Amino acid sequence: MFPMIKQVPIPTAGVMLGLVALGNLLAPYSLALQYACGVSSAFLGILLLFKIIFHPSLIKNDMNGNSVFASVSATFFMSIMQLCTYTVSFFPILSEVVWFAAIAGHVLLMIWFTYRYMIHFELRDVYPTYFIAYVGIVVASVTSPAFQQQAVGEYIFWFGFVAYAAIFALVTVRYVSSHAISESSKPLFCIYTAPMSLSLAGYLACVEEKSLLMILIMEICAQGLFLIVLAKMPKLLSLPFYPSYAAFTFPFVITAIAFRQTLRYLQEINGVVPEVLEYIVIAESLIATAIVLYVFTRYMIFFAKQAAAERAIVKSVFKG
Repeated sequence: MFPMIKQVPIPTAGVMLGLVALGNLLAPYSLALQYACGVSSAFLGILLLFKIIFHPSLIKNDMNGNSVFASVSATFFMSIMQLCTYTVSFFPILSEVVWFAAIAGHVLLMIWFTYRYMIHFELRDVYPTYFIAYVGIVVASVTSPAFQQQAVGEYIFWFGFVAYAAIFALVTVRYVSSHAISESSKPLFCIYTAPMSLSLAGYLACVEEKSLLMILIMEICAQGLFLIVLAKMPKLLSLPFYPSYAAFTFPFVITAIAFRQTLRYLQEINGVVPEVLEYIVIAESLIATAIVLYVFTRYMIFFAKQAAAERAIVKSVFKG
């Protein structure tokens, strides 16, 4: 059905995640935009599913041979968790079953990744994608209210938050080390801004007894990391296209989501927040939207080129 299915890279799941999260970010502004993002995300998910079904050996080789691909694959389960919040009002039981299945899949991946890459890890092979493998499961905390599973979400949040502290130290040591970073891996630095914002969004969504001090500290750290990453974006966007462009998407979206949720919480307990903060949320939302659409477009161009190349090969074979 899709000639280029063999060429669909695992990081496509990262764009899938960015799109479905963007839909949730834009939901207060437009239901149509939310579902457009959801459908686009599902389309990428279908491409990946076809590759898993029809070319499992390629997936297996990528997972076993590259720690970046292996850890990034967790974004597929993260995306499924979020897509389930789109369908829960139409298919409540099925959506909840799939949501739990996605959590279970993420846990199994985490266990396998630990055995395959963490027990005898090499510092040069460590990248911010390791956050995805361990902290990414906090998406379950963010989405848990849709299924009235906040208790499950809270347990997962604390696990992810503790894991974040450990992985943050490991990844930071790797980045200040003398190990070189290839050009194709440079976009992965953007992932740095995601785990704190994701943790904050998970905390606000499912923890019943909230600490205002903890929320403020997390938000300040999240915004600080966001500014560091944003400052590097002009140079990163000047790089040639790589599948690692997927790292540009979800981190910016979840940062805007977490900031908006923080302001809503502050409004609940205080009644008002400075108007300038509302403008910052809008600005971050616009940045996230622009980046996700840009990356999605670049991926579509990449897929079109792959499909055209494969059709050209087939035609040359038949002509010969």
